[in-house]
Amino acid sequence: MEQEKSYHFQVNLKGMIALLSEHLYSDPNTFVRELLQNGVDAITALKHLDEQHEGKITVELPSAETAKFIFSDNGIGLKEADIHQFLSVIGESSKSKDIKDAQDFIGKFGIGLLSCFVVSDEIVVETKSALEQIPLRWTARAEGDYKIERMDEDISVGTRVFLTPKKQYNYIFEADYFKEKIKFYGDALRQPIVLKVDATEEIIHQGEPEWLSSTISKTALLDIGKDLFHVNFLDAIPFETTAGKAQGVLYILPFRTQFSTKQRHRVYLKRMFLAEEDQSMLPNWAFFVRMLVNTDELSATASRESLMKNDLLRQTRKEIAAVLKTYLQQLKKIDFDIYLQIIRTHYLHLKAFALEDADFLKIFLADIPFETNRGQRSFQNILDHQQQVYYCSDFEDFKQIDRMADTQGMILVNASYTFDTELLRKIKQRYSEYIITEMSPSQLLGTFKSIHADEQIQFLSFKEAVQKILDDYNCTLEIRRFKPIDTPAIFTKMDQDNVQNTISQLKENANPFARVLKSVPQKKVQNTLCLNADNSLVISLMDIKDAYMLRSIIEVLYVQALILGKYTVQEREMKILNDALKNLIVMGLDNFVNL
Repeated sequence: MEQEKSYHFQVNLKGMIALLSEHLYSDPNTFVRELLQNGVDAITALKHLDEQHEGKITVELPSAETAKFIFSDNGIGLKEADIHQFLSVIGESSKSKDIKDAQDFIGKFGIGLLSCFVVSDEIVVETKSALEQIPLRWTARAEGDYKIERMDEDISVGTRVFLTPKKQYNYIFEADYFKEKIKFYGDALRQPIVLKVDATEEIIHQGEPEWLSSTISKTALLDIGKDLFHVNFLDAIPFETTAGKAQGVLYILPFRTQFSTKQRHRVYLKRMFLAEEDQSMLPNWAFFVRMLVNTDELSATASRESLMKNDLLRQTRKEIAAVLKTYLQQLKKIDFDIYLQIIRTHYLHLKAFALEDADFLKIFLADIPFETNRGQRSFQNILDHQQQVYYCSDFEDFKQIDRMADTQGMILVNASYTFDTELLRKIKQRYSEYIITEMSPSQLLGTFKSIHADEQIQFLSFKEAVQKILDDYNCTLEIRRFKPIDTPAIFTKMDQDNVQNTISQLKENANPFARVLKSVPQKKVQNTLCLNADNSLVISLMDIKDAYMLRSIIEVLYVQALILGKYTVQEREMKILNDALKNLIVMGLDNFVNL
């Protein structure tokens, strides 16, 4: 048997660069961030040897005299062995080897420098190690080759990176554009950054960012938020976590957002800007929040454009969620106006997450707003008016009975909106002290007063005559007392549709019970026409002996009740109304217009 051979993978550097530019790095400006990270990490490494060392980063833009872009740091520099191992081996990183405090470094994947190939076909690195004191030059080309040579001239300890911009990316190296980008990535760094343009130098970053100060005022935080996000936020909440060592500000948005909308944040890792669209540090219910944050212990993904999802990140998110909940709990007492603004603006999100989070539900329960037949009211306001909460989960039902509920003095919630029905059922389940009742037209009918026993006999022959008429319309007659008394009749549609809807939903979910339900003989459910025993017209109907006239009047009342109940009136019903009115005119009924 022949001896098996082992082979090394071959890397096509051009293909790797295409992969980096098209997939790993979403923005050609990313090389700015990568160079800053490498410079900061080199300075950090030297500080481990010399605590008094003051780091500095200098950037020189291309000019008429030189077409080169030069990025310099006064960090620890690289030895020749380091260059072979860390610059020339894709995926190798100096920041995870030989240094006890590797957690202090921003980068660790060892591919950041390759992002420079996106904007330049050649990378030249000149470096002098604080440990070896030998100046070296590393030249790498996008074709996949590199060389190392000792420099004749001496240089300071640190590293310089030279790039020759590709024509299509010349705009990146223009002064105003580049200044904006380097401030964007490095505005929270501890190290000063100096920008050289032609013969002028400008310190574009120096000192601690204000928003990380423990003594900063809320007004100043709101000003910073407005400057960064261009939004006049409702409030600013400074926070700090133990997990992940995160520190920053939570900003409350002043406008409603969509659930699908991803908020833009400012997330920094060890003071280096990391991402705008990373949502992972916030709880999923915090759609109404934007965040400005720095974390010293969380890790970045290989692209360094988002945080790595792990247990530490999840614990950090829990702490931030607790901060936000505590704020919302206390805000009602501290600043009730802002509390109400948050509810009015973000009530839909609050309802959604009150369904999932018991703490959230407890915080906002009393003040959650609902649409009712008497306008928008809070949950507590409804209870202050009546001892229980009535609601309709179907909008058609709400339309049909809202006027009748109002005349009965009942506040009725239109719970057909997103989350409302589920939320009311959740409240009923969790808080037994609240009486919450779902209403439908048929249930409202059950709240009307029945006629007295002696009146039952009085109405008997009348009921029999009217029921014969209503049999033609699949309708049952009821005679009850209800308000307003000027309404002679109301129509209620029974809940047969609910059964069919349930069967349809089960079928959609491939539930075997759908077939069982459909096979069970369904009792034919009739609609109801309820006559008002206190209405003068209904009282006068009892004296009509002419069956033909009685039918015409009942048919008019039937269609009138359909219209009053906001049911769909089709051609058949309009024909019934027109024929009945015509018959009454022919019969010469006085005052028929009052119908």
